[in-house]
This record gives sequence, C-alpha cells and structure tokens, in this order.
Amino acid sequence: MMKLKLLLCAMLVLLSACSTRQIDSSAQETRDSIRTELEQAGLNSVQQPVVPSADIMNELMPATGISIPGLEADILPDPRFDISVANASADVFFMSLVSGTDINMIVHPSVSGTISLDLKKVTIKDVMELTREVYGYEYKKTGNGYIVLPARIQSRIFHVNYLNINRDGESSMTVSSGQIASSGSSDSDSGQDSSQSSTSQSSSIKTSSKANFWAELYSTITSIVGKADGRSVVVDRHAGLIIVRAMPGELRDVEEYLSSAQENLQRQVILEAKIIEVQLNDSFQSGVDWAALAESSGESLFLGQSNIIDGNASLYDVDGNIDKSAALSGLGAAGFANLFAIGGTADNFGALLRLLSNQGEVQVLSSPRVSTLNNQKAVIKVGSDEFFVTEVSSTTSAGATSTVTTPDITLTPFFSGIALDVTPQISQDGEVILHIHPSVSEVKDQTKNITLAGQTQQLPLALSTVRESDSVVKARSGQIIVIGGLMQNRTANDDGGVPVLSKVPILGNLFKQTSKQNTRSELVILLKPIVVNSERTWTNYIKQSQSRIDQLQQTQQSQSENK
Repeated sequence: MMKLKLLLCAMLVLLSACSTRQIDSSAQETRDSIRTELEQAGLNSVQQPVVPSADIMNELMPATGISIPGLEADILPDPRFDISVANASADVFFMSLVSGTDINMIVHPSVSGTISLDLKKVTIKDVMELTREVYGYEYKKTGNGYIVLPARIQSRIFHVNYLNINRDGESSMTVSSGQIASSGSSDSDSGQDSSQSSTSQSSSIKTSSKANFWAELYSTITSIVGKADGRSVVVDRHAGLIIVRAMPGELRDVEEYLSSAQENLQRQVILEAKIIEVQLNDSFQSGVDWAALAESSGESLFLGQSNIIDGNASLYDVDGNIDKSAALSGLGAAGFANLFAIGGTADNFGALLRLLSNQGEVQVLSSPRVSTLNNQKAVIKVGSDEFFVTEVSSTTSAGATSTVTTPDITLTPFFSGIALDVTPQISQDGEVILHIHPSVSEVKDQTKNITLAGQTQQLPLALSTVRESDSVVKARSGQIIVIGGLMQNRTANDDGGVPVLSKVPILGNLFKQTSKQNTRSELVILLKPIVVNSERTWTNYIKQSQSRIDQLQQTQQSQSENK
C-alpha cells in the first residue's frame, strides 16, 4: 500500500513538471517569435543595396582597351565671359549667345521683344537664368543645348501625397464653481414662474483644431496664380493631383510652395509617454523635490528655465551649487511643466524612475506610445465608459379615471481611466512644440435620494475625481517633458475587532477599532518626442523594443531559477 502511494506521488510530480515545461516552452516560443519579427522588421526598415555577383558584373561590363585622351584631367568648368547689349532683339540675342560654341540653341518663332543687360564673369546658364527671371523668357535644358519658349500661360500637373480626409479636434479644461439659479414670474394671473440657471466658471481653456487640407491648399494656390487671363486651379483629391494653368513664373512659385509644404507635412514624430503615480514618503509630503532629486543623482540633471548654463536650463547657479528656487519657480497652481535632461541625453526613462523611487513608491499607470504627423492630433485613451443619470424629469398625463406620472431619465457616459491628447509641431531644426492635455479620471457610484412628484427615487449619480492639465511646451527631439504637481489625498479605513462580539449591537463597539490611514500621491507625466529624420530612426526604435523584450525574458528566467 505504501509503495502504491509513493508511486502515485511520483507520477503527480512528473505530470506537474511536464505541465510547467509545456507552459515555459510556450512562453519561450512566443518570446522567440516576437524577437524574430523585431529582427526582421529592423532589417526591412533599411533597404540594403543589391550587389550583383562578379560573373554578372563581368558580363555586363566587359574589359575594354580603349584609352580616352585626357581622362585623368579635371573636368573643365563652364567658360565665363563678359556680355553687354542694349535693346537687342530677343531671338538674335539668344542665337548669338552660343555662336562659336558647341552648345545648341532653338528659339520659338513667337519669341519677341528686346533685351538690355551688362554682365561680367557669367556662364551661358547664368545668362539664361537671369533673362528668365527679369524678362520672363522660358527655356528648357536639353542634352547639349537650350530651347527658348515665349512667356505664355501653360498647364502643369503636380502630385500631392496626402489623405482625402477632414479632421476636427477639440480639447477643453474647465474649473466650475457651481450653478447660479434665478426665477421670475412671467404671468401674474396664472401664477406660472419661469426659472433659469447658468454655470459659473472660475477658469476654463479650450483648444480646437480644424484640418481641411485640400480646401486650404486650393485657396493658397489660387492666391498665388490668381484667376485672370485664363488662369485656373483644379484639385483632384482622390487622385492626389493638382492641375494649375498659369504663367511659367507662377508655376515655379507653385512648385516651390508644394515642395516646402509636403516636406513640412510629412515630418513625423514618435511620442513615448509614462504616466506614473508616486506615493510620497513622509519626508516629501509637499510633492516631488526635483532639486533633491538632482542632489541624490550621480548624473547631471537639468531642469526648469531659471538659470542658463552653457545653453541649458539648469537647477544649478553660476557657482555650481544647487539652486532650489529654480525648481520652485517652475511650480504653479495648475501643476509643474518643465524640461530636463539626465546625463545630457534626456532619453532614459528607467534612470528617472529609479531616482523618483527614492522619494516614494512609484507605480507606472500607463506607458502609451504613438506616432503622428506634423500638426496632427494624437489621442490615447485607456479606460472604460459607464453610464450615469444626469437629468431627471417627469411627464404627467391625466386619464379618464386616474393621473399617470412617467419619469424621464437621461443617461450620460462618464469616462474612467487615462487619456492623453497631444498635438506636435515639428520645426526644421528638430525642435518640437507640443500641446499636451493629460487626464486621469476615476468615477464612482454615488446614490442620491430624490423626491419627484411625491415619489422618492434612488438614483445612481457619478462622483468623479479628475486630475488633468493643459499646457504648451517646447522641447528638442529626445528630451523628456515633465508634468507634475497633480496631488491627491486618499483616506483608507482599517476596521478590526473580535469576531462575533464586534457585531453585537451597541456593545459591539467595545470589541472593535477603526483606524484611518492618510496617503498623499503625486501624478507625474513624462513625455518624450522623437523626431523621425530617416529610416534609421525607426530601426533604432525597433532595436530598443527588442532590447526591452530581452530584458523581460532575462528577468523571467532569473525569477524562475530563484524558484
């Protein structure tokens, strides 16, 4: 019997070990698959040049024994000369310009007018450019010559790569101080009263953006070329084409504008955020002490905009000492919004989180990442919507024998969770101006008893706790933007007592105790913009994601080994 029990125990242990190996094997396969995809994405993000084999190159480019005299000599620049003419016929001027040279010239029969100029040390190309700029004579460069055309209206097709959509965005932040109600009699004979109510706002800010790209593009190009003398602009949104009929000089202006516009519109930024909550220690109940954070760090910490040292906004004064007033100068009633860098790089979230852990318990609420184009709003929302009663009214209908009162209840969704609204503007030198509107809300049930038409009703109303800020900041690519100062107090009741006796009415209070624990926490939002300058930026970002996966795997392996 004892042997049978031992055999059963051994089988259970083996089955458990097999199950654990299967789970570990499945997790390992998942991590390996993720790593493989990241490596492949990193390779595909940068196009590798295709180099043919040596045999193919020899077949395509056989050896030759032809020698070209003067091949080693430097390529001669275009010859320069002086030219001076007065009231010369345009067609004669252009033909004489290439007389005695190897350059070809064709002049359109409609070219007319006279040219006067006096130029020194110029090339033929310089002369053609100047006459086009001053007199409006158009030309086309051929292989070894020029074609001169008259200045007349021409049609040209431009390609514009942009989505055929219209986007409207809006964000608002309001501090309401309640409602003011007023009432007055509208009819003294009937005794009917009318009442009005208005919401009193102590502070509010509203930000809106509208992007109707194609309509604005049409308006801008029309302003450049006008509508006189047969000029016109046709926009095909679906095909991404713009057909412009205008003078050659105006067409060049349109081309330059579209080139600059598309360059600015196609700029892209990766926004990486950390929304963390710091449960403050007893020594830091007034909030995170950024000056003390700099003192405790072995690295340099630049913060605020009080003192400028070597072009950096710093917490240090000119003597190299910590200036705590520099940190306090960035504090305001709505929160704290400043730029700082750790070790001069400002790209290490982990180092900053480790420094914050010295002042309290750090909890990462969310780590959203999103990429967006220039001046395009990006919204990140993590949470849930729950419906609550926001309005109650009643309708009374009189019947033949009785009166029926029907309540009308209006439900409104309330969001509980984390929302981040960001709109970037990217400059040519890599600086980013950001409109940031983070919000962390928590909605709970609150039952209210309301008497309506003689009937008492219990309504589930919303009790909302919101921590949010709205600010516009400027940072370089890779810097970390800090928004802090969003404090919250929590009170937790801890009840304890003797079982059974503590539940006896009246006398039970003698056998139980209630303690309250107050905690203070600060919400800190860290946001890092990374401007995408090339495909190499995406490759580096993929490598960083792969590194985080490897670190997670190593942590899990060490934890399993310790077990």
